[in-house]
Amino acid sequence: MKKLQLNLKGFVVLAFLICAMMVPAVSAASEITFPVTLRGGSAQITVTIYENPKGWCGGANILAVHGLTGNANTWQPLAQAMFAELGWGRTIKRVIALDLPGHGKSPIPKNLAGGPWGNLLIDDNISVIMQTILALQAKNMGPRVIMGHSMGGLAIQGLQEALMKTDLSLAHLGIFRAVLLAPVPAYGAEWTQGPEADVTPFIFGTAGDPVVGQYLYIPAEYAALGTDWMDLNYITVPNRPSVEAIATYVAPEPLYTLLQLVGRLEPMGYTRPSARQGAFNIINGTLLNLVSFSQDNLVPQANLEALYPYLTGSPLGLFYRPIDTDDACHNMLISNPAQVAKTLKTLGPF
Repeated sequence: MKKLQLNLKGFVVLAFLICAMMVPAVSAASEITFPVTLRGGSAQITVTIYENPKGWCGGANILAVHGLTGNANTWQPLAQAMFAELGWGRTIKRVIALDLPGHGKSPIPKNLAGGPWGNLLIDDNISVIMQTILALQAKNMGPRVIMGHSMGGLAIQGLQEALMKTDLSLAHLGIFRAVLLAPVPAYGAEWTQGPEADVTPFIFGTAGDPVVGQYLYIPAEYAALGTDWMDLNYITVPNRPSVEAIATYVAPEPLYTLLQLVGRLEPMGYTRPSARQGAFNIINGTLLNLVSFSQDNLVPQANLEALYPYLTGSPLGLFYRPIDTDDACHNMLISNPAQVAKTLKTLGPF
């Protein structure tokens, strides 16, 4: 028995050393591109992979989904901050940041039979997310955790609902934790939208264009003045990135995605995606973590305090974390990623 224990210990040490040799010495980013089916056509999707230099073989792959007018770059600051968290960061192997169709490194699809790119809905994003999970599994990089910000968090709620309609769930896709950062609440839960902004000057394209259609694009110099970088008094937070940095985080957005998000397509039968009460009850196999920001003008903290028990069926709020600081704006994952990473650490290892 003693000899067996020594051999087992030696095996564990050997496995650890082999794993350590497989991890890059410095944090690196690479890309993978793969096709998805979309509206009777196809699209090329790119993900950016941020490798954790301190991660280990059994660490989690995290699939990260950006919000409206965002791209995969929005996740780099938080990924680096999570990797840097002592001890806890080692439980993360890599962050895989998705570029939705027409965002970042994913090109605008050219061959959609179901209308131009500008007519894509959040529901189309949900389909792309599910196909991305399957594509990553085929490459032995299946995610154990899915993370979404703002509209990306809404899409994750919608994906869980879509799966549950077929008696499945995110757990059936190998995802056992969902992390929502300032998510737009699913249809059926309360979302108190702020004053409507006139985005007409930022709408480009032509409705009759069969390939591109109409889309929203807010240049960095204007995006830097947006409420997602402001506190509740509409004062820009002091740690907002430079305009040059913000330029790397913005992307064009299909017009219909925006219209569906704010309820303008409801007369056409397109509400924002829904999720049933208890969709993330732990009996469904996926633990829900939800983080809100106290200075968020776009998704009020009060709405998310109510969303957590709505989605989990639990009034205890065990895995809900409000960040109550003066700089806790909607885009805090970029402006103060270290604070967001420390908050996520309190939720337990990934």
